[in-house]
Amino acid sequence: MPAERMPHAQPSLLARPLRWATRWVLRFPGAVIGGGVLLALLALFATGICLSFHTSRLDLLNPDSGYNQRWLAYLEEFGEQDDALIVVEGTGRDDVVPVLEELAESLSHEPKLFQSVLYKKDLTNVRAKGLHFLSVPQLQQLDGMVYMAEPVLRGDWNQLGLMRLIEGSAVRLAPQANVPPEFREAAQADLMRLTNSLAAALDDAPSYESPWPHMAELSSGLSQLDSEYLLSNEGQLGFVLLALGSSENQFDPDSQAIDKLRRLIDETRQRHPEVSIGLTGMSVLENDEMRASQADMIQASILSLIGVACLFIAGFGGVRYPLMTVATLLLGMAWALGYITLVVGHLNILSVAFGVILIGLGIDFGIHYVARYMQLRRTVGDSETALIETASSVGPGIVTGGVTTALAFFTAALTHFTGIAELGIVAGGGILLCLAGALLVLPAMIHLGDRQRATGRVPETLPLEKFIQPLLRFPRHVLAITLSATALLAMGAALLDYDHNLLNLQPTRLESVELEREVLTHTDRSVWFGLSVARNRDELLLRKAQFEQLDSVDRTEEIASLWPERDEAKSQLIARIRQRLSRLPSDAPLIPVESPEKLEQQLAQTQSLFLGSDDASRQSRWRIQQVRERLHTLPPPQCYQRLSSLQHGMASELLEQLRLLRSMADPEPPRLADVPQPLVSRFVGKNGRHLLKVYARGNVWDMDRLERFVKDIESIDPDVTGHPVQTYYASRHMQQSYLHAACYSLLSLAIVLMLDFRSIGASLLAMFPLGLGMLQMFGLLGLLGIPLNPANMIVLPLILGIGIDNGVHIVHDYLRQRGSYRLSRSTATAVVITSATTMVGFGTMMFARHQGLRSLGQVLTIGVFCCLISSIVILPALLVWLTRHRIDGETDDEREAEEEQAEQESHVIDSSAAASPVTRWIAPRRAVAQDEPDLASTADH
Repeated sequence: MPAERMPHAQPSLLARPLRWATRWVLRFPGAVIGGGVLLALLALFATGICLSFHTSRLDLLNPDSGYNQRWLAYLEEFGEQDDALIVVEGTGRDDVVPVLEELAESLSHEPKLFQSVLYKKDLTNVRAKGLHFLSVPQLQQLDGMVYMAEPVLRGDWNQLGLMRLIEGSAVRLAPQANVPPEFREAAQADLMRLTNSLAAALDDAPSYESPWPHMAELSSGLSQLDSEYLLSNEGQLGFVLLALGSSENQFDPDSQAIDKLRRLIDETRQRHPEVSIGLTGMSVLENDEMRASQADMIQASILSLIGVACLFIAGFGGVRYPLMTVATLLLGMAWALGYITLVVGHLNILSVAFGVILIGLGIDFGIHYVARYMQLRRTVGDSETALIETASSVGPGIVTGGVTTALAFFTAALTHFTGIAELGIVAGGGILLCLAGALLVLPAMIHLGDRQRATGRVPETLPLEKFIQPLLRFPRHVLAITLSATALLAMGAALLDYDHNLLNLQPTRLESVELEREVLTHTDRSVWFGLSVARNRDELLLRKAQFEQLDSVDRTEEIASLWPERDEAKSQLIARIRQRLSRLPSDAPLIPVESPEKLEQQLAQTQSLFLGSDDASRQSRWRIQQVRERLHTLPPPQCYQRLSSLQHGMASELLEQLRLLRSMADPEPPRLADVPQPLVSRFVGKNGRHLLKVYARGNVWDMDRLERFVKDIESIDPDVTGHPVQTYYASRHMQQSYLHAACYSLLSLAIVLMLDFRSIGASLLAMFPLGLGMLQMFGLLGLLGIPLNPANMIVLPLILGIGIDNGVHIVHDYLRQRGSYRLSRSTATAVVITSATTMVGFGTMMFARHQGLRSLGQVLTIGVFCCLISSIVILPALLVWLTRHRIDGETDDEREAEEEQAEQESHVIDSSAAASPVTRWIAPRRAVAQDEPDLASTADH
């Protein structure tokens, strides 16, 4: 079968514009570099003045979404209320309370930084009006009791003598007494309490037992009005809630307050080593996360630059070209900061990663450019011609790779999740600016550095293709093995999970995170709760009752019940009680004691009234009999002393209870002004709406519990909001947005590839490594037990851009050749180095404390490695197999002449002092033309 000569590939539409642009740059290289530096300085100046940082996760949400609209409505009514939470842990109340007091005192000296400090519920003013919290029947009962006590209040304390009290109960229990059944039951209960008090006083180990029931019930019923510290776990944990004031630093508004707060805590901890003091709360968690992520990103960026530079130097045998490329990248990053300031105006928790993204991806353009230039510089006499040829040959692939990578990010702006959309805009624009730097500023730098430099002094790139070419001799075997391995790995994708728990993304060994976990474990004071806004008090109390019926709800919190509605009937009863109690003695007098014999006789008469056979009657008879026997057996002096002590105790207790009653008998009903301002500001909006906090039962950070909790409380109040609701919907919305962004990216990438290659087949070949790499990545993640999460899902557009970029350059390399495909040195070196730099750039994040950034680094490193193997081994093997019958039509004389010229050039290069020591160690030098079958036809392109 006769061999046919393979026609040249159609030149790219971008080749001519790139030639023209490079010629223009090379005419004014100094002006281009100076303009780039000036623009970078202006961008950095604008960034320092105008760029802000949004630390809240709420800034990532779409303001038009339903769940965010609820939150915005809440903020409009109540303002921002993410409290910081100081946690004091000690052995008990005596250790904890003094520290709470001291912390509150210290915080009061910084009103601009610390506001609405709450460490105890001081309800003194409300308690003074406590009788308003009782029902009208309860008040009527109290009024009757006070009326019955009027003889005592007038000074006749003998009415409290044991004999008279027993006689009064006996009269009501007598068969001839014409009293209602409920009065008879009350008299029997009064008598039994009095008998129990006597039994306790006459016991071998005497004690006092109160015979007064109504006051005890009143005291317990109004216990919620007691002023109390915020304590939990039997007083071992104490809490201080406070709102943080913002500083003038808009890039980091909370840090000044948090830093000052931590200094105050440290000072207090030194004075009280017996307790441990920590700081948490949503605002603190977000600030700590922001700081940790910033520190991790700075560390990752520095390590990335160092790693990238080392790889570049090793791969290209010198420092000049790596320094030029890194300098161009830094200029592009500076431009990107100005672009972000101009277009977006701020960074958020996601878009702050743009620096590592640009280092990992933006350096790729310069690597491909320099690799091709170094190859062409050996056969072209001057740097200007080599740069123009570089721009026309490899430039279209660089542009296509850059545009597709940028589009992979820009399409994220089509999603409705603000955080992802802003990241797409920031990273996409930054990629294009780095691309512009590589195509405009980098040629100018190279030209200024190389125009007086001899051709032979250009160092040689690392011959990485020598490690790959042996595999390509058996393309069918390579394809069979690699595709089978990919299929096996892809089965692991079934094990892949998605982790919604945001605590699992927080930095490790962070006090606020560990303390939040401890608070969740040992107390019911999580910093997360649902927020239900009611129009009035009645609506709030109705919802409260409904919420507390839900199994997923642990408790609710509100203050609307601290001011009951005005009731004139209550006010009149309370005023009468207060008037009757207006004069109370300072002390209870001693009451004369009747003889034990008379008391025993009265008890005997009373005992005869219990003639029934029911359990209550038998129990009453038995108890009275016990007291009678004790009155007989105790010596008279001891009996007199104990009876006198009991009567005085009863009188003193009654006087104390009457004082308590009087202290709560303010006829004016409670008002909002009676409640402490730190409480009011947290629960009453500026338009008078009431807030109800709903706490979940169990760990609300667990997604299954969170989903159940959110669905349950929404069934009561469809407009409920709060961090649990926001997080639940935002996490799912973010997951969907990442998937949508990936779909939009694929569509836009396909369009760009068709515009570049103008061939469906070539476009599919360029996408082939991406498809295989994604399958391998998801399978490996499932097998290694690395879940996807809201932080590392960002890798989807990144992997799309990286996988496509490698495929584009290899397919361009394939289209430049004739005959059977051979992986060229410049392409192999560029693809391996760019992938390696990307893995180093993002792999440094695996050392981050922030678990979200760490998982991002893990996933991206695995994904880039999979795309590298697919693009540098599997795709070339496929191309070799597809072109196995293709010939280039060159004669033996032509090929021998090219090989002889290449050998001569190799000897010249071997003698150059600029040769790479890494290259000399790996393999003997070979002329570039020998390994580059397309160099002879470079000028034709």
